[in-house]
Amino acid sequence: MISLPKIKLNMPTLKLPSFNLRKSNKLYSGIEVDTDYIRVGILKKEDEIIEIPIMPFEFEVTGDNTQDGKILKDELERRGLKIKSACFSIPMSSVLYKTLNLPKVSEKELIDAIEWNIKEDIENFKTETHYDWDIISSDNEFLNILVVITKKEAVERIIEISEISGISVDAIDTVGTSLLNLALMQKEKIEKNREEKNICVIHLDKNDSFMIFSNNNLVLQPLDFNPAMYENYDPDEKEQEIIRLMNEINYFFLTINEPKIIYTSGFFAKYPEIKAYMQLKFSTRFILEDLDPVLALNINYQGSYPLGIYNNVISLAYRGML
Repeated sequence: MISLPKIKLNMPTLKLPSFNLRKSNKLYSGIEVDTDYIRVGILKKEDEIIEIPIMPFEFEVTGDNTQDGKILKDELERRGLKIKSACFSIPMSSVLYKTLNLPKVSEKELIDAIEWNIKEDIENFKTETHYDWDIISSDNEFLNILVVITKKEAVERIIEISEISGISVDAIDTVGTSLLNLALMQKEKIEKNREEKNICVIHLDKNDSFMIFSNNNLVLQPLDFNPAMYENYDPDEKEQEIIRLMNEINYFFLTINEPKIIYTSGFFAKYPEIKAYMQLKFSTRFILEDLDPVLALNINYQGSYPLGIYNNVISLAYRGML
């Protein structure tokens, strides 16, 4: 599983409090904090059955950590929700992924090698940063290591909001790795897809749209998509916008192995014509498949409301069960 398992946060070191999720609570929460909105998803687990006790929701925030913590608390109270802890995510605009192939050495030597390899990336951020790393695959001699570099202010924003709202932080992840984990779980649910090594997700959203690809590494490609503008386009303009998006996707696959399946997430659920047109033009080159948390996580959900916009927070909530 590709994820940010816990924040080690070196350079400088920031120690988060010790977290202990109470399994007896049976409610597990995921919270996505962006600059101007917060999304919340909650899962309930009882007798190994996972359900959605309340529909995921979103509300606007101001960008001020203190004010946004109060807004989160008020929104939860207004819905009668008492959340003690949650898994949070950092927006993609505050994240850099880097995959390193390093020899198997002692942990100290490995950390020294990681820090040497990401020194220039950290300097390019031009702000204080934290980083974490995880081994995503290995062979007899080498390790494939995913390094996640985040802006310090993004981590501090989550911590401040959580403290003001009275919610403990179980883990901090990124939107990209959270969605990849969901895609990996969905892939395992369909036998014919299990052997596919290339995992790719396209996520369209308000602030950060992107493609993310993994095959013993991780590659991120930002996409230029503005939902507010797209919604106001006439049919011809929408078609041209989809064609432009497809050109970005084609450019991305010039340098990596194409997957057989591309999982679609986010605003694909709101604008199904984007997926339909892309599938028509891509023909048999790719299969576009909805990233569906109900299928990926075996959720007992009978509703008709599409959940794709909330894939990240549902994936984060599921992580609290692990």
